[in-house]
Amino acid sequence: MIFIVDPFHNKPAWGVTQLQMQGHTFNCDLLWSGTALQDRALKGPTWFVLPPSGVSGMARVCHQRPKGIALRCRDAGAALAHARKLMAMPLGRSNILTFYNPVHWTTLAMEAGDNLGCLLGPWDAVYTPAPSLKPDANRWHEWRVDTPVAVDSCTWPLAFPDSVFTTFKDVRWVYWLRENPNHFGRVPDSELPRLARNLDFLVKHRIGVDEDLLEIPHLIIHGELSERTELLPILASSERPHRKVAQLLEAVQP
Repeated sequence: MIFIVDPFHNKPAWGVTQLQMQGHTFNCDLLWSGTALQDRALKGPTWFVLPPSGVSGMARVCHQRPKGIALRCRDAGAALAHARKLMAMPLGRSNILTFYNPVHWTTLAMEAGDNLGCLLGPWDAVYTPAPSLKPDANRWHEWRVDTPVAVDSCTWPLAFPDSVFTTFKDVRWVYWLRENPNHFGRVPDSELPRLARNLDFLVKHRIGVDEDLLEIPHLIIHGELSERTELLPILASSERPHRKVAQLLEAVQP
């Protein structure tokens, strides 16, 4: 099994030292090595090829604060080359495609359509940590195609519809909500689209930092925020975000 983990975003994270201490045999590469990001490779994601004994520990890392994915393949060399090819594929204003972020991969796979086989390339399957009501559920979503696609049948860079950016925002919020179970743990999956709309509405009014959003979970959870006319003057004001949050809290006090 292969894992791509961004250690910068996982604390504590399993890295080379931890694997060595536990006696696991493994191979690893710095994913950015040999790319345009070569000079920053030590700060980038690591490509781990692990035996079965090392899988459970690395899987826990990917679920701590989802910043890693897993994949199966038959040719590790071809799989690594494909990963670096994906990274160099432009999308929007970004000069690097961070496909190893579960939010980004989920978005790409959902929007790929007939290009999913090309997105997977020599990978048999990709696994992303699945957001869950239960923080310790350790669920995974599998992305695969029944029939592999011939490499020469793919047109690069792969084309994605404009809806990929809207889908990214929605998927990002689903992950964010499930990463904060103390605030949103009782919200059923069926309600997540409405909460995502409320979060987008807050961001539109310059309230988008985690520490601000987590101050007002009840506003995010209950109802459609865009219909709360009594709160619109506060949201539309030129006050700084933290002041808006304080005013919102005052406005909804019983």
